[in-house]
Amino acid sequence: MATALALFTFFLLAYSVYSAPIPQNVSDGCNDLRNCRTMWGLVYGCLLTVFACVWTAVHPNVPQHDGDIWSFSSHVGLMMASLVSPEWILGTAWRQFMLSRRVSKKYKMVEGWTLTHSYFVVMDGFFDPSKGKVVVPEKLQKYPGIIEKTGNTRKAAITRKEILDRSKGDAISKCLVVLQLLWFIVQYVGRWGTHLNRSQLETMTLAYAALSVFVYVLWWNKPVNIQCAIHVTKETSDTNLDQPTPKTELQVDADLVQLSGPQETEVLFIFAVTGMIFGGIHCFAWSFPFPTHTEMILWRVSAIYITVAPVVGMFVGWVADQVGEAIGAGVILVPISVVYACARVILFVLTFSSLRSPPPDLYQTPSWSSFLPHLG
Repeated sequence: MATALALFTFFLLAYSVYSAPIPQNVSDGCNDLRNCRTMWGLVYGCLLTVFACVWTAVHPNVPQHDGDIWSFSSHVGLMMASLVSPEWILGTAWRQFMLSRRVSKKYKMVEGWTLTHSYFVVMDGFFDPSKGKVVVPEKLQKYPGIIEKTGNTRKAAITRKEILDRSKGDAISKCLVVLQLLWFIVQYVGRWGTHLNRSQLETMTLAYAALSVFVYVLWWNKPVNIQCAIHVTKETSDTNLDQPTPKTELQVDADLVQLSGPQETEVLFIFAVTGMIFGGIHCFAWSFPFPTHTEMILWRVSAIYITVAPVVGMFVGWVADQVGEAIGAGVILVPISVVYACARVILFVLTFSSLRSPPPDLYQTPSWSSFLPHLG
């Protein structure tokens, strides 16, 4: 409901922006008002898209404390992490996606078990109050409230529909946000294809949008903004004594394979690749017009650094994992991270400072873009 209300609000704001009159001095080369945009419209569309990337795209885990403030703070924390390091969010989404797939594969013989169930387990959705801990994937079959045992059959005690009923998002709201992100990517490519200038702000927004589409795909089956975990109790030793306990792949014994997520090296590789994509997109503005030569040099140096730094960080992390020298890796990674943060701040400032002297055709829009529905 909250997501739908937010999207409706965005639509009204976008409609008001596009309904506003366009100043006559927007651009000397923009004579057809139907194919023009204002500076406010450009900025608003970019900020709307970035908001969709850093707020609606993130899927926080179930908070382990009561109260809306904990849920809100968790979401805000993920939002800030997504704003500062979207490649880290994508790496987290990849880790949870791979672990959820392995959980689904392990419990594929459980009737009614879906990938949504696996995501709910991975996001700490089941909680054992007697232990004061969340239920880990290896222990699911010990809880009748998660997996019901009847003779030789195993069945999910909670249906996928019941889990999604707790979720604050659905497929329609997710599709709307993904379509908005795809629209932004298409219009950016369209401007490039028609040889119209793109702004540095649009380039930065494109970087966020590209990574967020992948985040949405990885977290598509993950419930959104669930406020509280489902409490379950571990079965007692005298439960089901009159029922046979045949040896199955779900049997709890020494042969049970520990479920684990992707290896650290794999996560580091994903982080490096996505970091290169994010930084590489900023390099698209390499030959864009800048107000001063100094700003152009700062943009180029910062864009190159945020493209290369994740690869260096991956290599340092991999070497530290091989030799078991975490302290030495930290000594190297801390200054790399500090400089990375400075480079991101420089790029952020330059995206807005460069708008003070835009090229004339920046206000023009491709003629076909007005026929496609979009927000911002």
